[in-house]
This record gives sequence, C-alpha cells and structure tokens, in this order.
Amino acid sequence: MNRPLLRAEAIIISSDRERILVQCDDEETFYRFPGGGIEFGETASEAIQRELIEEYELQADIGPLACLNESIVEYDGKKRHDCTILHRGSINDAFIPDSIDHKERQGIKLTWRTWEQLQQKPLYPEGILEFLLERKDSVLHSVVKKNYAE
Repeated sequence: MNRPLLRAEAIIISSDRERILVQCDDEETFYRFPGGGIEFGETASEAIQRELIEEYELQADIGPLACLNESIVEYDGKKRHDCTILHRGSINDAFIPDSIDHKERQGIKLTWRTWEQLQQKPLYPEGILEFLLERKDSVLHSVVKKNYAE
C-alpha cells in the first residue's frame, strides 16, 4: 500500500493583494503554490523556507497555518493520498520579477498571477481557490476524494 505523501506550501499574496505567487510549467497548464516535500525532522514552515531557497533563491517569512488539504485519488489503477500543509507567507515583492526559473527542474517557474488568472487553469491542491476567494482568516481542512476513470 502506498503511504501518504506530505507536502508543505506557502500562499504568498502580493502587498497590493492583487496577485498570488505560484509555481507552474512553462505552458501554464496548472498552478500550485511554492513548496515541496517535508524532510524528516523539519516543520512544514521550515520545509517551505528550504524549498524556496533551494529552488528559487528566495527568502520568505512563513506565517500561520492556512489550510490542511487531503487529496485521495485513484487514477489509471493507482491510488494516491497527498497531504498538503499550506501556510500563509510573505515576501518582499518589490524585488521579485514577473517570473523566476526553477534552479533544479527545467520547464518549471515561479510567477505572479492574478485572482482571475488562477480561475482559468487547474490550481492545486484542489479546492483551495474557493477558500482563498472567500478571503477567510480561519484555518481550513479540506478533503478531496476522486476516482478518475481509466
């Protein structure tokens, strides 16, 4: 049986509250928040800080927990259970260009996108966009269960 995958990501909104910092591929077929896997012994906020430095050479202030998202899916006969811990974060956006290339993976970038742009493509983890659009300060626990037919 596969073990759940544990990720940590940061929701970083620009100082004017008009744009959100997201990771995507060069074709922008999807968006997700910056972060990555949690290593043994580190907290979710430490993992986010480490990943931002390793992948984009960025320093960020990682704030409180925003959401715990569990995604339990089955596709092509494979079962997957991802747990994503999302923290609110901030960054000095005056020094962040429109796009930064990933240091380790070609074809991946970090970029600012508007709320409207985030609604045009899939945003992962699923269900987080609605939470953000409501602009609530409470912590959300969301669970998405899907079975994608072959």
